[in-house]
Amino acid sequence: MDTNWSVRLDTETRTLGARTAARLRELIRDGVLAPGTRLPAEPELARRLGVSRPTLRAAVTELIGDLLLVRRRGVGTFVSAAPRPAHGLERLTGTGRGITLVGRRPGTTGLRVRHVVADPALAAHLHVDPGSPVVHLTRTRTADGVPVAHCAEWIPAGLLPEPTALDAFGAEDSLHDRLAALGLPLRQAVARLVPVTPDADLRDRLHLASDAPLLLLEQRHFAVDPGDRVALFSRHWYDTDRIDLELVRRG
Repeated sequence: MDTNWSVRLDTETRTLGARTAARLRELIRDGVLAPGTRLPAEPELARRLGVSRPTLRAAVTELIGDLLLVRRRGVGTFVSAAPRPAHGLERLTGTGRGITLVGRRPGTTGLRVRHVVADPALAAHLHVDPGSPVVHLTRTRTADGVPVAHCAEWIPAGLLPEPTALDAFGAEDSLHDRLAALGLPLRQAVARLVPVTPDADLRDRLHLASDAPLLLLEQRHFAVDPGDRVALFSRHWYDTDRIDLELVRRG
């Protein structure tokens, strides 16, 4: 068990509030704050983390919004009972980030990076000419070692600084972050949700015992530059028995 709860020094530019929220996620993920347990009183928890009470309140509010914590009026704040990974569809973020947000360890298996040419259907999604070179990534995402989603992604090679720019993409890398570093930050996505029956390949990749429907999230991602082009087309197949997809709608 981790007996040192202090918020750790960070060489990145994250705020103290963000680091406090991240530290609480770690404590939940590592079982120091176990599912169903009540958080220490606010003064004690702030002291143990080494932050002010306003900073702590902001971090706790963030984790309540992510369903990691639940506040019971007149009783206290508790760690949610065995939270499942949840991917918030209102956020333009990767699956790995969604898994991290609920305190689980994201992982990747079966990563492949290939160079292909766009057939007419793929070319229509990417807004390129048929036969255009495309970088194709496939991988299965896991939460605490359990497969929860299979991802297939296509990026027009002509938008990259060089065609081989993603050849060294690794299992721990974020595609959103890598594209931003290559000058293709993603601005928005147009999404389509469709229930599908898994084929034999998907059943094998996700370790499925049946052909119960998966939820396919298909997206065209638009880059800030150049010219609002489609920088990424993706298909993610989610096992909703293992991961929740959530959408926050506001008036």
